[in-house]
Amino acid sequence: MATVTIIKDDKWVKVDGVGLNLDTVDLPANVHAVQWDGSAGWIEYNDGTHNKAISSISDYSTITDDHATAKAAADAADAAVAAEFEEAKKTHTFKRQFDSTTKYAEIGDQLDQLYHDMTAGKLDATGEWHKAIKAVKDAHPK
Repeated sequence: MATVTIIKDDKWVKVDGVGLNLDTVDLPANVHAVQWDGSAGWIEYNDGTHNKAISSISDYSTITDDHATAKAAADAADAAVAAEFEEAKKTHTFKRQFDSTTKYAEIGDQLDQLYHDMTAGKLDATGEWHKAIKAVKDAHPK
């Protein structure tokens, strides 16, 4: 059975190690938290009342169901972002910036190449900057 922590004031719910903020957390005013270890649990109070043992988490199923729904939505959003990233990795733009073998040099290094090309009078296709940029563009064409 799942482990559950519900913190009322923070509107924070953790189920099996996955914590999410949920606006739907609604507990009595004197409850600070509900803890469930998978087989037993307790209610913690914020008004000096002693913790109360509970033998079931079912009274909080609305909150745990909301957590499951929010987690599924977050997982779907993460999967969509991951799929979008995988598609972006296939583009020439991405490869020109991040390929492990042939990518653009850092801007500072490119500026240094341009400076040396300028002082050598090579601001044309014979310059080192142009050769480096061309190599990347050739390796990853549009």
